[in-house]
Amino acid sequence: MKVIAIIPARYESSRFPGKPLTDIAGKPMIRRIYEQVRACADIDDVLIATDDTRIFNAAASFGAPVVMTAAECRSGTDRVAQASIGLSADAVINVQGDQVVLDRVALSEVARALRTGLSMVTVATPAVPEEYDDPNCVKVVCNRQGFALYFSRSTIPYRRSASSIGILKHIGMYGFGVETLKRFTALEPTPLEETESLEQLRALENGIPIKVIIASGQYLEINTPEDKERVLASWREY
Repeated sequence: MKVIAIIPARYESSRFPGKPLTDIAGKPMIRRIYEQVRACADIDDVLIATDDTRIFNAAASFGAPVVMTAAECRSGTDRVAQASIGLSADAVINVQGDQVVLDRVALSEVARALRTGLSMVTVATPAVPEEYDDPNCVKVVCNRQGFALYFSRSTIPYRRSASSIGILKHIGMYGFGVETLKRFTALEPTPLEETESLEQLRALENGIPIKVIIASGQYLEINTPEDKERVLASWREY
């Protein structure tokens, strides 16, 4: 079974234009991400998908396979789906283009889970207290089999007592069987998805089960220039 990873990279960003090409300790961020994914033995191929010639040329300059996709793609998942057309793959992993540091062990687990035939797989990690009430930190609750029950920008579950279970922070990495990816991107946005502005709720509202891998490794995400400065302040090679 062939599993490929696709990294969607968009130049335009309201909070950080040109983010994929920003310099991270001597390399553009998109290269940092590509090299980490490429080092994962459970990933058969890695592809960058973009709508901008500057990113295309940068990826080509360091030898990464790269394809142009339409500027009209409404999300990274749609860009990944478009880039996957015609590829020889059984499963596709969407690796976010702003995760400058990611847990390669968890990435391997996502790939292995897809190889068992699961239709959709994602990642979560324990949240820290300052993230509990942050709407930019998406939370997830799971059933006893490790499948997502719900995702929210609110604090879930509500911690009524100090002995409550821990809160899980969702990491935006998604693995899909190819048929599930086609189905998912063909579906219309759903009420909960639009309410929370979380596309993964479209899957749950349409009965697509999402397996959640619990990661213990580090994730560093850059969304703003301020995020970049925080990352660089403690940077080391990952």
